[in-house]
Amino acid sequence: MAGLNIGAQPFIKWPGSKSLHVHILTQALPADFAEMPNVTYIEPFVGGGSLLFHMLQTYPNIKRAIINDNNLDLIRAYNTVRDRAKELVAELKRIQKEFLPLDEEERHAYFNERRDEFNARLVDGLRHSALFIFLNKTSNANYRTNSGGKFNGAYNHLQYPIICDERTIMADSKLLQRVTILCGDYEKTYGEASGNTFFFLDPPYRPTGKRHAHAEFNDKEQIRLKKFCDLLSYRHFQWMLTNSDGKCQDPDDTFMEQLYSNYNVERIWSKNAIVAKPEKRDKLSELLVRNFQREILSLRDVHCRQLSLAF
Repeated sequence: MAGLNIGAQPFIKWPGSKSLHVHILTQALPADFAEMPNVTYIEPFVGGGSLLFHMLQTYPNIKRAIINDNNLDLIRAYNTVRDRAKELVAELKRIQKEFLPLDEEERHAYFNERRDEFNARLVDGLRHSALFIFLNKTSNANYRTNSGGKFNGAYNHLQYPIICDERTIMADSKLLQRVTILCGDYEKTYGEASGNTFFFLDPPYRPTGKRHAHAEFNDKEQIRLKKFCDLLSYRHFQWMLTNSDGKCQDPDDTFMEQLYSNYNVERIWSKNAIVAKPEKRDKLSELLVRNFQREILSLRDVHCRQLSLAF
């Protein structure tokens, strides 16, 4: 499998993307991961799938993968990419052909019409997924909903948006053929684990500073997730988890560190640390939690190396 699907990558933008963390997260894997036979890889909060697509292209010993998310629109799109890729490409090309020749005012109106169509949820799965991708590529928000659960991202005024990335969709479709796609609470992924199973958990981050916790994933939910991780450890499944670093905004906020105090907790630099001024980088860390030990480079070193190569 390795090398056969080069070019597979997230087909959408998504909040909390790990695209700039892939290198450090790969370094953080168990030292013998590549030698483990018949690995089952599970992501209970898949999001855009940056690490998923990397892992499936890099480690041929992953014989089975399971992804899950509680966002029905997102999971419907994953299913469409996997099962109806050619039809999806044709539909996106049709939308692209309608959209690109329009002037700015007409594009704005077209965007609003497609957003209303998407929110009405009266179209079939193929059309709905195509609209989901179109809105993702042309709005100012990767995915944002109002209190009624309707997408409310505004038009982004991009001059040359890539609405149909055929190469990526087809490459992703090939990789997803061996992936079980679930939708719902993350705990249902537990039933898919057996043998050499590795979990990567990237949940909704705990808000830092004075921001209020998301109603659907508050501190009570963070505690429930930690108990789920305890269960995985009890079953001898290896896992790593990312979450916010409360100390970025409040030196006394040690909630996450205390919650996972019986595991290996380290700080890694968030993606914004690449462009931040040096004096502000210490406030842009995230937490990486693992139930196993392995020495890794600091994300600062990794990013500095990447930047030196770029220049």
